[in-house]
Amino acid sequence: MIISYELNPPKILPNDYFSYSNLLTDLENVKNKAMILDEYINCLHFTDSVLGIPRLSSITMASIIKKNNAKMKISCSVRTRDRNLTSMYQTISDSILLNIESLLIILGDQPKNDLAIQGLLKPSKVVNQFNTQEFNKSIKLNLSIPNKIQNIDTIKGKIDAKPNAFVTQSIESIEDLENIIDQIRPFDIKIIACIMIPSEKNKRSAELIGLNWTEYEQEPIEFIKNCGKIADEVLITSPNHFVLATEILKELK
Repeated sequence: MIISYELNPPKILPNDYFSYSNLLTDLENVKNKAMILDEYINCLHFTDSVLGIPRLSSITMASIIKKNNAKMKISCSVRTRDRNLTSMYQTISDSILLNIESLLIILGDQPKNDLAIQGLLKPSKVVNQFNTQEFNKSIKLNLSIPNKIQNIDTIKGKIDAKPNAFVTQSIESIEDLENIIDQIRPFDIKIIACIMIPSEKNKRSAELIGLNWTEYEQEPIEFIKNCGKIADEVLITSPNHFVLATEILKELK
């Protein structure tokens, strides 16, 4: 089973003001987590300003970890909402030079108190263009999909972009994952199943995305193993309970 683990880079304004010393402290915290995770995972994934909250760039965070551990495999989310096409070219070129494994191209949530932006770059169109220009020969380009698919036509644009893989939203049930795989299999696109660790500390994060983990709450390890058997990879996320996540990763190893 191929396991990735998702980490958030440090917030830039954790207390509504910038503090260089706080940023350095938070950076050390992420670096320490990366060192612990290295023993148990195949790849580390850095998010990009989840919920529109400004955080250190996922690419910058990857470069910092790479300085300490050049061999560690790292993937990154990249928000198109915050970038134009020129900056997307810069981002993908920086990622290739850093030897990043893959990029998950996402739209991203609207930042709070931000002005509406016209002409947003569509992630599927970005991936399609980058594939046409052969960036995919140097880095894997992925797209996100919902954790439930009722009608394959709803993601036709993403399928037509021919990403390396689809990363699901947090999976609720084996049945949902099997349905996704059955519908995507004919298109020769990999499936990376995202799974949130169920815990009281992660409950608020689950509520924010409408996740119902009832099916696997009592036996998360067995659920992850079963998902790993049918998906190409699993991406573990535990936004607010790192200790429990590491315990589960030890059991999975």
